Amino acid sequence: MESAVMKILALAVLASIASAKQEKDIVVAVQQNYKPEIDNLLIEQIQRELTASYIYQAYASYFQRADVSLPGIQKFFADASLEERGHAEKLIDYVNKRGGHAKFDTLDVSQSTTQNPADREGWKEGLMAFEDALVIERFVNAKLLQLHAEADTAGDGHLGHILEHDFLDEQVHAIYEIGQHVFRLRKFASGDGRNYKLGEYLFDESLQKKSA
Repeated sequence: MESAVMKILALAVLASIASAKQEKDIVVAVQQNYKPEIDNLLIEQIQRELTASYIYQAYASYFQRADVSLPGIQKFFADASLEERGHAEKLIDYVNKRGGHAKFDTLDVSQSTTQNPADREGWKEGLMAFEDALVIERFVNAKLLQLHAEADTAGDGHLGHILEHDFLDEQVHAIYEIGQHVFRLRKFASGDGRNYKLGEYLFDESLQKKSA
């Protein structure tokens, strides 16, 4: 009896391996109601989250420079970078749990937003960084909403639940918070802009107190 059971299990494993070869990069024994198209969309979203993390880390590095020295803004973008990386890691874990395969490609900043922040000539102020961050967050949110719609179409209720509770809520908060920062700094930049540097300094001080 035990020998027969072992033979059945062995045949099941062999069948899974053969099926896995046909379904490239899908772990058939784990996969259930998880379509290859959804897997591809999740991999693209992982790339976007990692790219956002990369951009925010570059911003944090800039504001940490001795000749810029805005530690509050630096801390904001350093934390934002870690958060975006965390989002990518959550999606990687999720893809593996669903039987997919998280493939990695070269990060392309131009593919992560509708405009390339690195192309802005004379980029140097906190306002510009937050304006660019707002573009990035809105772009990422739009792609998450598209992914949610595709999950609905595919009848993938679990993915829809994960996106709503672990990602979309945070995106709404991030867009609101960064939007507040943009409008606050724009007030200092209005008119002849002579008050901007003082306003930026006070704004940075407020961020430091908030993160303390």
